[in-house]
Amino acid sequence: MHTMKNTDLRLEKLLFTLDALAELSEELTSPKDFHRIMRSSLYMVMGNFAASKGAIFQFDQQKKIFKTMATKGLSALHEFTMQLSEETLRKLTGFKTPIDLHDKEKSSLFLAEEKSEFHNMHARVLMPLVVKENFLGLISIGKKFANEDYTQDDFKLMAVMAHHIAYSLYSQLLLKNLMHKYDENKKLYENLSHIYYDTIHAFARAIDAKDAYTKGHSHRVSTYSAAIAKEMKVSHEEIEGISIAGLLHDIGKIAIDRSIINKDSPLTTIESIELNSHPIIGYEILSKVKFPWTGISSMARNHHERIDGTGYPDRLQKGQIPLGAKIMSLADSFDAMTTNRPYRSALTAKQVLTELKANCGKQFDWDVIKSFFSLIWKEVTDKAKPTIMPLLNDSFARELKNELKNGSIKWFYPPKRLKRA
Repeated sequence: MHTMKNTDLRLEKLLFTLDALAELSEELTSPKDFHRIMRSSLYMVMGNFAASKGAIFQFDQQKKIFKTMATKGLSALHEFTMQLSEETLRKLTGFKTPIDLHDKEKSSLFLAEEKSEFHNMHARVLMPLVVKENFLGLISIGKKFANEDYTQDDFKLMAVMAHHIAYSLYSQLLLKNLMHKYDENKKLYENLSHIYYDTIHAFARAIDAKDAYTKGHSHRVSTYSAAIAKEMKVSHEEIEGISIAGLLHDIGKIAIDRSIINKDSPLTTIESIELNSHPIIGYEILSKVKFPWTGISSMARNHHERIDGTGYPDRLQKGQIPLGAKIMSLADSFDAMTTNRPYRSALTAKQVLTELKANCGKQFDWDVIKSFFSLIWKEVTDKAKPTIMPLLNDSFARELKNELKNGSIKWFYPPKRLKRA
């Protein structure tokens, strides 16, 4: 009968222990704020042993001090600044079981002058938090409310609970270090991105500097192209690539003689051949660069192709020309028509619309033209944030607005849609 009673008691203790560990594991894996998790874990540890006072301290490896993570029954401890000697740290790291401070012989092996500090905290038992030879901190708990002694079973349960808490602390530390590395890498990436974009814009300015008449041309082509691509609902990555290609589409002109680029009279055959070689030169330059976007060099090479196959340098037809190059062809031509050039003044809005209409399906892709006019119409009627209109000179912008509202694009918009607008 006595044996059965002892067996029942041991079984009851075992179930209690398993229940306590399950509850602690559930708390440690909850999505709560980590300091709340540590506080709840401390309360569970103390509750299981009916302890009166307790604290969890995280050890700062760099400063060699303890930082308070959670306390109960103690006065506010914002930072426990006790310094650990290297010898004490080495001994605690190698000790995986709770330290009973009432056991003077055992506690003296690990603590010297530090012992008084824990005495002032009313500590009775210390549980080192160690994972893979990393000393992470300590759990300190005071005496039991009933002044009962801690048993060997208590120490065993403490060791298992401390092990769970230590791994949670270790995981949090790894995550914190990972986030720190992520932030560092993110800042590095952002800095490199700024340098990257600044370099590309510097190239664009260098390209435009060769042509006295086209200051800002590359920037405008880039902006127009990105806006059209967005209207065509291509992916964000593709839009970014098209924008970059727009900035660099004329990079081949760096190798063309300035006198040819700025000539205000008709070019000779030889001069035309040299000028028309700039897409190939640009391709040769850009194909050597490892861009994070695909197709940059191809878009630069093909931005003078026409969908009817009469463009240059490769006489590609509609299906062979990359979408980015089709978009850029329109953006480049539109900017050329709306700005002064060595060989002619900027066209009027009516002339530009007439030219675009005449070349739709020949030089320009219908879907691109459609998206371009759709975007301008939205800007003119205040249905979209202005992107293209602000880059036009004021008089041309006014003319274009009037032409559109007066029905100059009836060939493009069905009459009903124009009427509704």
